[in-house]
Amino acid sequence: MTVVVAVVAVVVAIATYLTWIARRLDRLGVRVDAARAGLVAQLAARAQAAVALAESRGLVSLAAAAEQALAGHAALRAGASLDNGVEDTENELSRALRAPEVGSAGQGAPELLHAVDSAAARVALARQLHNDAVRDLRALRGRRLVRMTRLGSRRPLPAYFEIDDALPARGGPLGASSPGMGRPARVVPGGAI
Repeated sequence: MTVVVAVVAVVVAIATYLTWIARRLDRLGVRVDAARAGLVAQLAARAQAAVALAESRGLVSLAAAAEQALAGHAALRAGASLDNGVEDTENELSRALRAPEVGSAGQGAPELLHAVDSAAARVALARQLHNDAVRDLRALRGRRLVRMTRLGSRRPLPAYFEIDDALPARGGPLGASSPGMGRPARVVPGGAI
């Protein structure tokens, strides 16, 4: 009788653990989907801000890169994958945003330049959140027990999204090159700054 109770207890413990892992996989899948949707929204916001700046200042190369990125966002919203083509398009927009003529032309429209720089910073954050969620899901699906029981085989394994999202080095609040604008003043012994 005690052997039967022990076997039932072990089976219940294993079933409970597998159920917990399956729920965790589902929650991580939802987290990846939400992070992906947030990333796509931030990519679209960055491209729209870039289009607004390009049109107001006559920046043809920036306008072309932003329009190309915007064209791909409709497919992303419909569920297309974040593949190498999307990464290449977004990298072109990143390079166009860091071009020196964008910073100099944007001085005539500082609010539009600030909107572009803010959107670029949000893209970097959204990409980090997405990649963190993908990393967590891939780590759990890589466990031997999950692979053996095929708990994670219902949905495809998500991929990381790697783009060049370095922020442009400009003056102002996001560039932090002017004193008191985004970076604390350096305190030197003796009170001098």
